Amino acid sequence: MGKRVMGVGAHPDDLEWYAGATIAKLAREGAEITFVICTDGEKGSYDPNADPRQLGEQRKAEQHDAANALGVREVIFLGYPDGELEVTAELRKRLAALYRKHQPELLLAFDPWKRYELHPDHLAAGRAALDAHIAAKMPLYHSELQARAWAIRELWLFNPDEPNHFVDTGDAPELQSRALALHRSQMTVWDDAARAFIEKNARENGRRIGAPAAEAFRRIIIEGALLVAEGT
Repeated sequence: MGKRVMGVGAHPDDLEWYAGATIAKLAREGAEITFVICTDGEKGSYDPNADPRQLGEQRKAEQHDAANALGVREVIFLGYPDGELEVTAELRKRLAALYRKHQPELLLAFDPWKRYELHPDHLAAGRAALDAHIAAKMPLYHSELQARAWAIRELWLFNPDEPNHFVDTGDAPELQSRALALHRSQMTVWDDAARAFIEKNARENGRRIGAPAAEAFRRIIIEGALLVAEGT
């Protein structure tokens, strides 16, 4: 497993929710993990009287706390409006610049082909993350960045439409649960039902590989310009 890992999420708590146990396991194994969060999540409340600016600042602080709990090295916020994320040339360029700078060997991102995914930000974040993967490795794309092209060889798409890779997470789900609990502004979402849902998915995924708990991904391996494998 590569030591440099980058996760791209749409909102604070996305990476913990969909891949938190895997991220905790990778960190324990010595990976240097960077989170890229496309929005501040400033609309993530069911309270009509909530102040979006204050909520966004709170959620950024919560994300830093949760990332620290998982062992993540750095969190980068791109600051796009919550609920309005779009796949644009600018977003692709910013992500490509980060790939070239940090040179991740593994990219974690939303599966943009997930059927029945209702949140447009999730789909946009996944699509942009993969588009930027192409831009980052092609030296004539964004040549004004004056950064060496970088090819990410392995992609793990979380919340996958058709999973083909399952990570035995051991006791890491406990760390995932603790990290999600640090998103205190989201307590109306991170309730007992949500915990039960994640635990049920972890058990079901674990049964696929004979483990107590696992997380599912669509794994894509690329060599040069060619897709050489789609998982194990």
